[in-house]
Amino acid sequence: MTYKISKYQLFTITFIFQLGTTIIFGFGGLAGRDAWISNLVSLGLGFCVIWIYTTLARMNPGLSLVEWFPAQLGRWIGTPIALLYPLMYLYLVGRIIADVRDMVSTTILPGAPPIVFTGLFAIVIAYCAFGGIEIVARLGELIFPVVILMFITETILLIGSDVLHFDYIQPVLEEGWGPIWKVVYPNGITQPFGETLALAMFWPDVRNRDKVAKSTFLATLLAGLMITCFDFLAVLVYGDLFSRFLYPLYTLLSMISIGKFIENLQMFGVLYFFATALIKSTINILAALKGIQQLKKMKNYRALVIPAAAIALFLGMTMSKNIAEHIYYQHFKILVPYFWVPLFLVLPALLLIVTWIRQKALKK
Repeated sequence: MTYKISKYQLFTITFIFQLGTTIIFGFGGLAGRDAWISNLVSLGLGFCVIWIYTTLARMNPGLSLVEWFPAQLGRWIGTPIALLYPLMYLYLVGRIIADVRDMVSTTILPGAPPIVFTGLFAIVIAYCAFGGIEIVARLGELIFPVVILMFITETILLIGSDVLHFDYIQPVLEEGWGPIWKVVYPNGITQPFGETLALAMFWPDVRNRDKVAKSTFLATLLAGLMITCFDFLAVLVYGDLFSRFLYPLYTLLSMISIGKFIENLQMFGVLYFFATALIKSTINILAALKGIQQLKKMKNYRALVIPAAAIALFLGMTMSKNIAEHIYYQHFKILVPYFWVPLFLVLPALLLIVTWIRQKALKK
C-alpha cells in the first residue's frame, strides 16, 4: 500500500478542517460574554469525542470509517449504517456552498448572482477532489502558515487599535452555566469536533499510523484555542453585542484602525472563510466519494466527482431561502439534534462498545 499523506499534513488539514466555517460564524455567541468559556468546555469534551474516533481506528487497523461498521456489525447491519456517512458528507458540502452563497451575498458582492460564485466554488472543489487527498494535504501545508500568520497579525492590529475593553468580560458567569451548556451541547461538541470523523476515511492513508491520534489531538487543541481566542477578542471589543452579529469575525476586523492607514481589513475574514471552507468542502466530498467507492467495491471514485459536485451545488442553492432559515432553523433545530448527534456521537460510542466486547470475547 502506498501511504499518501504525512503526519504533519494530517495535522494541518485537521486543523483547517476544524476551523472550517466555525471560525467565521462564531456559534459561541449564544453564550454572550461567556462565549470563550463555552468554547473551552466544548474543546474539553471534544477531546473525548476525538478519543472515541481514534480508539476505533486503533481497534480496526487499516480500515476506514465506512469499513468499521461492516467489520464489527456484519454486512447486513453495518453496510446500511455506514452508507449514512457518505450521504451526510455530501449534504455537508451543500451546506458549505450555501454558507458561501449567504456570506458573499451579504458582505462583499451583494448585487452579484449567487450562482456565479457558488458555481465557481463548486468547480474548484471538483478540481481538488480529482487530485485526491494528496492535493488537499499539500494545500493544507500551504494554507496552515498563512492562517497562523493572519491570526497573529490581526491580534496585534486589534491590540494596536485600542479597541479592547477587558471590563466587557465581567461579570463572568453572570447567568450561570445554563447559557454555556446550551452552546456546548450538542452544537459545540459536534461542530467542529464531531465533524472530524470525516478524516477517519483517510487515516489508513497516513504514514506512521500510530501518530494519527497525536496529530489529531494537537490539531484539535490548536483549532479549539484559536476559535476561543477569536470569540474572546470579539467579547473584548463588543461585549454583549457580540451575540447579535451573524459574522462576528468579519465585523471584528472592521474595528482595526491604526493611524487611519491600516483599516477596513474585513477581506482577511473573507480569506479565512474561503481557505478553510475550500479545504473542508474538499475533504467532505472526498470522504463521501471514497466511502461510496469502498462500500460499492468500485475501482475508482473519480467518475463520481462531477455528479457529486453538481448535487452539492444544487443542494447549496435550494436548501434554504435565507441565512436565518439556513442557520437558525435547519442547523440548530434539525441537523444537529437529529443527524449529527446520532451519527457523530451515539453510533461511534455504540460501535466502540460493540468492538470492545467482541475483542474481549475473541481473546477469551
